[in-house]
Amino acid sequence: MFGRKIEKDPQKALDNANKMLNNPLMKGLNKVVMGQDFVDNVDNAMAQAQAGIDMQKQYQNPDGLDATAVVVAIQDTGKLINMNPVVMLTLTVTPAIGGAAFGTAGEAIVSKIAIPRVGDTIKIKYNPTNPMQFTVVS
Repeated sequence: MFGRKIEKDPQKALDNANKMLNNPLMKGLNKVVMGQDFVDNVDNAMAQAQAGIDMQKQYQNPDGLDATAVVVAIQDTGKLINMNPVVMLTLTVTPAIGGAAFGTAGEAIVSKIAIPRVGDTIKIKYNPTNPMQFTVVS
């Protein structure tokens, strides 16, 4: 449509949309015509889309250190990625390669058919420099 090809890569599509919408002229016109609330909502939607893409990349290519974790608390965020829920997990983590157990909390994608419950032990990969970054692995 309008001579543009449809971008199939979500990151490239989002980058293109950000480039177009954050062009100073376009942003100014949107602010004047649509109002500041509209501009703020679009910026928020773009940030949420980027967060979803980043979380999806982490889910597809988990790296980090292996560990087991006991679920201390779980809360639904209302978000879905590929129809799987994103939840806020509070965990007690035991590294696989030794070391003391530690507590952490953060958002993670979980399988909609295997949502962990309080008390469950799950496998994760975590970032040793920032333990709030972890991925639930199946």
